[in-house]
Amino acid sequence: MSSRPPSNHRTNDGAAASVRRKPTGTGGRAAAKRTPAQRGRADRPVSARAAADHALAVLRADHERVAELFVRFERLKSSGPQKAQLVERICDELELHARIEEEVFYPSVRPLVGDDDLMDEALVEHESLKALIEQLRAAVPGAAQYDAKVSVLGEYVKHHVRAEEQELFPKVAAIDLDLVALGRALKGRKRQLKGEGDAQGLLGLGAFPGMMIL
Repeated sequence: MSSRPPSNHRTNDGAAASVRRKPTGTGGRAAAKRTPAQRGRADRPVSARAAADHALAVLRADHERVAELFVRFERLKSSGPQKAQLVERICDELELHARIEEEVFYPSVRPLVGDDDLMDEALVEHESLKALIEQLRAAVPGAAQYDAKVSVLGEYVKHHVRAEEQELFPKVAAIDLDLVALGRALKGRKRQLKGEGDAQGLLGLGAFPGMMIL
C-alpha cells in the first residue's frame, strides 16, 4: 500500500477567506431577514456549470463516489491486489474529502450556521474515520479483521454523510454565502492536494481508470 497523503494539515485560509457573502439586494441585511422566495431566487444556479460548482453539489458528488466504492468492495470476493487497491482508493478519497471540508468548507460556514455542536460533531467523526484509515493503511487484505474494518469504516461514513446531508446541508443552504464560489474553492483545494500527493508519489489515485478528481 502507498503511504498516507501529507499529514500536515496546512490550512487554506486564503480559499476560505475569499468566499464572499452573497449580495442580498436589501441594503446588507442578513439572509435570515429575507423571505424563502427571495432566498430561492438568489440561490438559483444561473448555469449548469454553476450548479455543478455549488458547494453542496461538490460534497454530495464526493459522498456518492465513496458510497459506490464501498459497494464495489462488498461485491469483491478476492483478497488480492485488487482489493488492496480498492481500499487504498477509498482511503485516499476520504482523506482528500476530509481535508477540503476541514480547511475550506467548515471554516467558511461555521460562523454563519450558528450550530457549534453540529460542526464539532462533524470534526469528531472525521477523527474516528481517520483512525480506521490509519489502521487499514498499515494492514493488507487477508489480515485479521481487515474486511471488518472496511465494513465498519463504511458504516461510519454512511452515518457521517447522513448527518451532513440531513442536518448540516439544509442550514448551509439557508445562509448568506456564495456557495458557488465556495464550491470552486473546494475544487481548487482538492486539485492542489491531489497535485501535492502526485508530486511526492504518495497518492495512488492515478492508477484507477475512470476516476475523476474534482
